[in-house]
Amino acid sequence: MKTELNITLIARGCAITGDMVVDHGVSCFGLLDGGIISTAGLLHIGDGGLVKGTAQGEHVRIDGRVHGDVHARGALEINGQVSGDIFYCGTIRLGPRASLNGTLKRVARMLTIEADSTPDEGPIAAPRMDDMKGPERTESNVTELSRAMA
Repeated sequence: MKTELNITLIARGCAITGDMVVDHGVSCFGLLDGGIISTAGLLHIGDGGLVKGTAQGEHVRIDGRVHGDVHARGALEINGQVSGDIFYCGTIRLGPRASLNGTLKRVARMLTIEADSTPDEGPIAAPRMDDMKGPERTESNVTELSRAMA
């Protein structure tokens, strides 16, 4: 059986303006001027990466910087800088380079983002995946972006 690894990569030197919602993992080493929601997999803000907005995901690892709130439904590891409030319901690990400027709050799992929650269910709710219109994706956003720029 073949398994596919779905991940969106925001490379160094790349800058994206606007919010992103993905149903797979994300690795950000560039600039994202907006919020990001990853409904499954690892949300990784790599060394040199910067998110200017809310970062929400199942498993979150921050080695770069986030200027906004961070929400983690599972494991959270911070080895970079966060300027905003942190909401987590699983485990949290602060590395030797962790820098936090905000509050740290453990929340119930039901208050965290879920693919089947509605936006008004709590402060961390995300849009329902079945409410999002558009064709089903079979390729990554990177592929579509490169086609659009060609």
